[in-house]
Amino acid sequence: MQRALIIGSGPAAAGAALALCNREDLQISVIDLGLQLEPDRERTVEALAATDHESWDAHDVAEIAGQPVRSGSGSLPQKRAYGSDFPFRDIGQLEGLTTPGGANGSVISPAYGGFSSVWGAQVMPFATSVFDHWPVSAAEMEPHYRAVLGEIPYAAEVDDLAPLFPLIGRPMDLPPPSARSARVLAAYAGHRSAINRLGVAVGKARLAFNADACVRCGLCLTGCPYDLIYSAAQTFDRLRGEQRVTYRSGLLALRLEEDGDRAIVTAREIATGRTERFEADRVYVACGGIGTTRLVAGSLGLLGEELTMLESQQFSLPFLSLRRTPDPRREALFTLNQFNLTVALDDEGFDLAQLHFYTFNSAFSDALPTPLRARIAEPARKELLRRLSFALGYLPSWRSPAVSVRISPTMRDGALPEMSISRGAVPSGRNAMMRTIVARLLRSAPRLDLYPVLPMLRLSAAAKSYHYGGSFPHAVDAPARLQSDRTGRTGPWQRIHLVDASVFPSVPATTFTLTVMANAHRIATETLALPQ
Repeated sequence: MQRALIIGSGPAAAGAALALCNREDLQISVIDLGLQLEPDRERTVEALAATDHESWDAHDVAEIAGQPVRSGSGSLPQKRAYGSDFPFRDIGQLEGLTTPGGANGSVISPAYGGFSSVWGAQVMPFATSVFDHWPVSAAEMEPHYRAVLGEIPYAAEVDDLAPLFPLIGRPMDLPPPSARSARVLAAYAGHRSAINRLGVAVGKARLAFNADACVRCGLCLTGCPYDLIYSAAQTFDRLRGEQRVTYRSGLLALRLEEDGDRAIVTAREIATGRTERFEADRVYVACGGIGTTRLVAGSLGLLGEELTMLESQQFSLPFLSLRRTPDPRREALFTLNQFNLTVALDDEGFDLAQLHFYTFNSAFSDALPTPLRARIAEPARKELLRRLSFALGYLPSWRSPAVSVRISPTMRDGALPEMSISRGAVPSGRNAMMRTIVARLLRSAPRLDLYPVLPMLRLSAAAKSYHYGGSFPHAVDAPARLQSDRTGRTGPWQRIHLVDASVFPSVPATTFTLTVMANAHRIATETLALPQ
């Protein structure tokens, strides 16, 4: 029987596993760091999940509703999952990694499910025009988008974003939006033509969560007790339960190599420090864009080199409305992204920025200036929250600074190479695009009643968006030693396939994870047709 080995359990690993499981005669193994929520918090989550949300114990809710923590890298704090930092915790995978210049250092997740254990759940395909610059067409990607969306919970509705970013499959409806979101969407509908002439479009969010079962308890961004938000861990739980994959946690991959018709992985057991050797007919590397870059560069001897990674730079911007809505703290809400706004510089959806809007979650109150958090300031705080929205925006990688990654030899025995992450130069088009975005937001503001608070605009630090990749791209214009073929093979390898965003030729501003999963599914599917 043929053997396949997947390294990792995040979205790319899940996409590859779904494709490989179409072969009944394939033995699939997964090795992973696999860190999970602490047992005491897990017991609290289970207790809440077994109870109607209206009767939840306030102490239990407080235990798992930990708010983001200031991280020191960029403007945005670091999220928590059920009050825990386990998706970001260093259990050995960040050893030897440095971040001069204030880059984000929490770039390799040890979690079972990877960063999908703490993500925002946005799912949208890349525009067709993006694939005009890839060696894979939109038509080739479509069945893999469809396969992934058939696996995950998916909530979306037809709107003005659909012509560029089509709905695929049959999504469920989203829950009712907040009063602020409903008002913005209604204002857009009433002024659509004038707003569209500015290159601006608005539509509802596209989310990987089970909207039909949502009780609007407001805990989406700190961890849903009912597990309604998709994580790649859900896919692996199912595949493990069906005995389609064999899974081992607590292993850090150190080296990749090939020997004849064997692909070989050397890994270290975190608990004991002991190294193990794994052999397979094919290996699928899904350690995340930066984790895979470090592992591959060390294995291929690319030491002393500075590699360039592409990033869709993130920015944050609050908005105020002149017309107030009811106090959002008293609304029954789902608190994921509620609606999206795009600003296009062309007609094809290629040179485009996207903003994801949030109209309230409990972190809003915690993030207010200290004077507004005082008890005496409650009237002012209430008025502000009735008018406040918050957006996370993204620029395409060709308008964003690259991430510079330097790989160096290590003095530590049996360890990954040293790695330094820093920000590259700002491309000439970045500032012009930001000025255009701001100008169009200002011109749209009176019609949408959505005014950007420009003094609060913040651009995030390097690697803080978590939308990065392209170190070994499917791209002919990359250095030959760094190119990967359409099945993710780079260097001399024939049986080792990179399946995460490390192979992306570009990173557009639209949502990222769905294409990570779909491209991994495509790569794995195509490898099944390769000679054994």
